[in-house]
Amino acid sequence: MAPALAWPEKIDLSLHRSMLDIGGGSGAHCIGAVTRWPKLNATVFDMASVCEVAREIAAEHGLTGRISTHVGDLWKSTLPEADLHFYGMIFHDWPPDKCRFLAGKSFAALPGGGRIIIHEMLFNDDRTGPWAVAAMNITMLLWCEGQQYSGSQLSEMLRQAGFEKIEVIPTFGYWSIVTGVKP
Repeated sequence: MAPALAWPEKIDLSLHRSMLDIGGGSGAHCIGAVTRWPKLNATVFDMASVCEVAREIAAEHGLTGRISTHVGDLWKSTLPEADLHFYGMIFHDWPPDKCRFLAGKSFAALPGGGRIIIHEMLFNDDRTGPWAVAAMNITMLLWCEGQQYSGSQLSEMLRQAGFEKIEVIPTFGYWSIVTGVKP
């Protein structure tokens, strides 16, 4: 929960009204965002069984009026309307071509002025560390198709999709956000 509460303090989301947490799991990042930004509502976009858990957790936090769920498949489903797309520890599950697909899908779905945020543990730009990220990278390489990326790698994926005003912002421990805005 700590990283989910930290990143919303590092970026101004006052212009955004609806956050879509793609592959949102428990909804922890939605809780962090709506708690910090009172005009923001959020939706967890995930599988049905995961959405059920996210609804329970939102209720435990008294946020059912501000956090909803939407069942879908991030590869096949149309993304619900939102002006902010959030991916928390999702890109590291996938190889670069699939990450570029997700960035492009968000770019196509977001309105002008819409923002994408990718929350990950990032390698430094030469991918030599930090050690904890390198250790996580070994796990990702063994466990799934993905890997840990550097801020410059994710920034380039966003740039290729068409995003502008791209920033890499450290948030908590080894976590950072990479964000861009659709012109």
